[in-house]
Amino acid sequence: MVTITGDFYEDAVHAILLKLPVKCLIRFKCVCKSWHALLEDSTFISKQLKNDENSRLIVIYSIVDETDPFDYPLELFLLYLDETLADLSSLILDPLMPVYGAAGGPYDGIFCIVGVDNRLTLWNPATKESRPVPKCRIVFPRYSKIFRTSIGFGRDPKNNEYKLVLIFTLWDEKRNDLYDFSQTAVYTLSTNSWRYFESFKSSHYHMPWDFNCINLDGDCYWLLELRSNGLRVVLSFDLGDEVYQEIQGPCLPESVNVVMGLYEECISLLVDTVESCFEIWMMKDKNWTKQLTVGPFVGKFQPLGFWKNGGFLVVHSDQMKLYDSSTAEMRDFGLTSHYFQVYSYTETLIPIKGDDCLSGFFEIPWHTLGVY
Repeated sequence: MVTITGDFYEDAVHAILLKLPVKCLIRFKCVCKSWHALLEDSTFISKQLKNDENSRLIVIYSIVDETDPFDYPLELFLLYLDETLADLSSLILDPLMPVYGAAGGPYDGIFCIVGVDNRLTLWNPATKESRPVPKCRIVFPRYSKIFRTSIGFGRDPKNNEYKLVLIFTLWDEKRNDLYDFSQTAVYTLSTNSWRYFESFKSSHYHMPWDFNCINLDGDCYWLLELRSNGLRVVLSFDLGDEVYQEIQGPCLPESVNVVMGLYEECISLLVDTVESCFEIWMMKDKNWTKQLTVGPFVGKFQPLGFWKNGGFLVVHSDQMKLYDSSTAEMRDFGLTSHYFQVYSYTETLIPIKGDDCLSGFFEIPWHTLGVY
């Protein structure tokens, strides 16, 4: 007869719980005190995040009320539960307030979202927890104003701290040109505080409206263009040392559309070429290699983002589509909009406990953020 020991029973329970969705785990906190303690234990939460290998797709798109041209576009968050995207059924997520979109993340399942009334908050869609971020009280140089704002969010692996990064590109009203240097504000979640410093020479770059951040291994990455010659470069920010670095991009024509994302766990570019083809360029050790070329395609397609197994997302005639490179098939999501954002997302139990009253946010004109 096999005797089931207490340790064996606990290990079996842990193994089963690690495979369950976050929605179930939240309900199971009410089972007993020991389960409640387990599901709030940092070690278990870390294992759950690593164990959840099923990347989901979150799509954010705009719907405009044609009867009210002065109304804000409505941003809808759709969660596609199956990583194969074979079943395009979706779940509507409610970020608890009207938003411009997701400006940072998701990292470890946490988004930074910007409200239409300039509010900025951290949000865990799986647990429905939100945390307002205190006001950023940065002081800008005299005769300068915000030209554009970018947000990065991720975890500093050296100190195991979550950080939010704001890059303010400024306009010099005296010279009627970009201010020479941008300003950076870094918010640390554990201390609920900000630090400010002057950063890279932003006047060297064209700052694109779609100034989205990609996070990998404790670094935030943004794709920029040099004002001098139009070449693409990648700007990185080390969340541990809090320093910037410029990385030269591949040689691409100025006229092509490019988006940056993660492909096979590497910083990569999805390029719409002048020949109506798509190219995937991958960066390893700060060197670029062209991994794939597909097409040509009939019609105009705009790159949107990467998916799994060589797949990528594009927009054609305001419709979002998935190209599967293994089958050379283009699949339609049935979504139509003038604006899309796509994110690979993994559920997490990580708590971001905070006051949910959603008050006292940034007093910054977020229309300069460039999410439209």
